Amino acid sequence: MDRLTIPEYTLLMEAVQLREVDKDYRNHLQAFLNFAVKAEKKVGKNKTKPVYQRFRKFFDYEKEVDRVRNRKQKNERLDIIGRMMKGE
Repeated sequence: MDRLTIPEYTLLMEAVQLREVDKDYRNHLQAFLNFAVKAEKKVGKNKTKPVYQRFRKFFDYEKEVDRVRNRKQKNERLDIIGRMMKGE
């Protein structure tokens, strides 16, 4: 029977979350490409310009990856504090 240690499980969960971020990235990219052709806002009397001029303004991939990794760091800090309180 295969069993995971807590560090292995934590790493596996991070990989699953990063895979979800990648899926969201692809979905947002497709939506952006579909939307980019049509999305415009008025600038002046008879002029328009695109709402999102850069994809990063629509979906910031690096920010999402950092969000997943920072959540892991917060959990590690709480684990350390918990061990200190237990006297381990």
